[in-house]
Amino acid sequence: MLPAVLLWAAPFLIIPVSFLFFRFLPLRKVRYLSYAVILVAAFFLNLFRFTFHNDVFDTLLSLVINFIAAEFFWNLLRLKKTKVFIPLLILALGLYGLQFKRWMVSGPGHGYELWKDAVATTYRAKSAVYSLKERNLFEARHPGRLLILSKQIGASPFEREVSRYRTPLGFKETDFLYVWSTTPQGVRLDLHVPGFDRQIWTMGEGF
Repeated sequence: MLPAVLLWAAPFLIIPVSFLFFRFLPLRKVRYLSYAVILVAAFFLNLFRFTFHNDVFDTLLSLVINFIAAEFFWNLLRLKKTKVFIPLLILALGLYGLQFKRWMVSGPGHGYELWKDAVATTYRAKSAVYSLKERNLFEARHPGRLLILSKQIGASPFEREVSRYRTPLGFKETDFLYVWSTTPQGVRLDLHVPGFDRQIWTMGEGF
């Protein structure tokens, strides 16, 4: 298993590695055709809210998409206009940093956690399997968790996101009680907090 620090550093290695690909790797047309296929597949997965059941593949796909974007960006060097390229490079690096802000502030100690969300609870309704995953948000001003409810697509390696919920301020370390049920609209998941008389949030199909 790779060290956590290496997993954490993966997004930051994309920029230099993509430059090496751009500069030295042959078969550019074949690579770019492969990139186009990957981007089209990723577009339709996102359009239909499909993700991989194994979060590691989702993370890999995200890194590959950013790698493709980075390599295309290096093609701007062909303009041979430093005054144009340098501002674009600074802007691109800023946008890239914003995209991976969660990775940067999390630190190397959370390398494994960044690649794979924790499964908090699962539920089977007839032949369908649902899961709720927890993703820690490492933010100084508003720390919390993102709860993602998904439905597995048959025996395929994919699942479809049903809904998501970001915990309010002050609930990052709260141990929720998850109450599943089935309604005419589909599966329902109520989030309870010990000591409260009612649920604080409802997720599911039709909600």
